[in-house]
Amino acid sequence: MNRNHFDRWMGLVALVAFVLAMAWASHAGEWTPRHALAVAGARDAPGALVFNLLAFIVPGAALLAAALWRRWHSRDASGMATGIALWLLAIAALAWFALGLSPIDAGDLAGEGGQHHAALWMLWLIAVSAATVALVIAAAPGQRGMMGVLAVLWFVAVFVLPVLLGGWAQALAALAWMAWPLTAPARICIMTGSARP
Repeated sequence: MNRNHFDRWMGLVALVAFVLAMAWASHAGEWTPRHALAVAGARDAPGALVFNLLAFIVPGAALLAAALWRRWHSRDASGMATGIALWLLAIAALAWFALGLSPIDAGDLAGEGGQHHAALWMLWLIAVSAATVALVIAAAPGQRGMMGVLAVLWFVAVFVLPVLLGGWAQALAALAWMAWPLTAPARICIMTGSARP
């Protein structure tokens, strides 16, 4: 593995694991497009341990490693906004990882497990949304338009599509976030972030 592309490999690991998790959930019959992702990993659901491992724990760990690795390698070249975006992406990855360790109880959605899961989901959502805004701010003038388009697509995916697509919207938002190490505009912005605050 080329060390210069470590973050890309981690992004690929996250995407492959998540797609396998979705295939597993569909095969186990516990998840349909109208359900939230958490349903497939609920306590006592068939194959929940495998789903939580592939959907949350592996992608979370991989993207945490990618964000920290990119932060370490861009610390002298990037500006404050880029650094903040990478820390926010790391926080999002940590929250995603923790989602796999805090499954909901399908019989008691308002119980402690459901509350922990909802809090972690909101932490992930807020961290990714804030990182998206930070990346737009950090983008060089030539990249700002493309980053702005990606930011608008992100906010549509997380705030508009759930009404139309149900559980598929959560899956699409997760896939969009997991692809950041592979997305050319995001990588260019992170690697060449301006030195201004």
